[in-house]
Amino acid sequence: MLHKTYKRFNQSTRQALFERVKGYVLKSYNKGNEIAALGARYNIKKFYRFDLGENVLGFSPLIYQFLLRFQNVLKQDVQLNNYPEVVHARLRRRIAERHKIDPNRVVISTGLDAILDLISRVFFDPKDYYITLVPSFYLFEDYSERMGAIPIFIKLDEKDNFQLTRKKVDALKESIAKFKPKIVWLANPNNPTGQVVKEKYLKEIIELADEYNTFVVVDEAYIEFLDNFEEASMIRFTRTHQNLMVLRTFSKTYGLAGIRVGYLISYSNDIVDAMLMLRTHFPVTQLALNMASLVLKDGNFLEITRKQTRLLTQELFNKINQLENFKYIPTSTNTFLLKHLYLSDKELEELFVKNGIISSPVNFPKHEPNKYLRLTVRHKEDNIYLYEICAKINSENSSIDTSFEYANSIPETTNLYIPPKKSAF
Repeated sequence: MLHKTYKRFNQSTRQALFERVKGYVLKSYNKGNEIAALGARYNIKKFYRFDLGENVLGFSPLIYQFLLRFQNVLKQDVQLNNYPEVVHARLRRRIAERHKIDPNRVVISTGLDAILDLISRVFFDPKDYYITLVPSFYLFEDYSERMGAIPIFIKLDEKDNFQLTRKKVDALKESIAKFKPKIVWLANPNNPTGQVVKEKYLKEIIELADEYNTFVVVDEAYIEFLDNFEEASMIRFTRTHQNLMVLRTFSKTYGLAGIRVGYLISYSNDIVDAMLMLRTHFPVTQLALNMASLVLKDGNFLEITRKQTRLLTQELFNKINQLENFKYIPTSTNTFLLKHLYLSDKELEELFVKNGIISSPVNFPKHEPNKYLRLTVRHKEDNIYLYEICAKINSENSSIDTSFEYANSIPETTNLYIPPKKSAF
């Protein structure tokens, strides 16, 4: 008997498989295989990964010491045959001490993507509205639209270096009053633009949202790249605004993307309980929990990372300033936007790939012409190579091979406002 298994799947799974609902990406896709194929196609032996937003400076020396002592640590602290701690008490306590908050306000999970997924599943019903900036972190869209939520986009302007200006804040507030969305998604500093959102703007948005029973998520994944990150953080406002959720990660400044640990801070008992109810029992390994607890002790590494990243960034920008056909957007993090004045993003991306450079696309609206790519500041030698390729592109007038086919995994957005429509659900 030929089983049509998919007919027994639930509606959401069938839509993800066959209707390509936004937000679902097949995890069997292998970026490494694609890069290998590009290498064979263009005869490139080495690729430079400027697309990942990782901290190329590595991680705290305390982690090296921890791993060197691993055999003894296993006997004393980590038994791999035992299940990891369920309530994450020690790491929550360390996080609470760092931020001077109640440890019961902290929810830990497998990186921020898991936190975003949890928030979406806790809050969204089909046809609910949400607000996000464009450009911003594409997973805000992905996880919201998995649940059938409808986006309201606030488009940032290039002339403002894609900053959240007074005009855009007013537009966002008008959208809250008009659509009464479930969630406003914000990243500070914004990803991929690297721009910092002013505290007074964030407070205005949070306070107005509270009047309409709208919740605000502030993703602070890159905030430790700021010198004044403790003052810039919205964590202290979670005590007085129960509609506020603040997210942090160990993947960026701490350089531990491989251990997959992120956390949410909220002073709403309902939110914390709902997140813990939907979260899996063991989302983080004990080894990852211990390493995350350890790096919170090392403030020196964060300071070194900030200084070195700033130095590498400025050295790279000083070189790009010499190229009349290139423009970058200044950044407060380790990622930045770059464009060629006369090439589209696809054309520039192709020329980069032909020279062994992998960049990241940006989620601009579909109907908007886009020239920008997101790149990550890397080691000095890699940055020099990037500049040399930019200089080569800057001086050449070669035609573009439009047969280039390079997968763009970041979804494109549409309009500023999306009117009510029939949901896929």
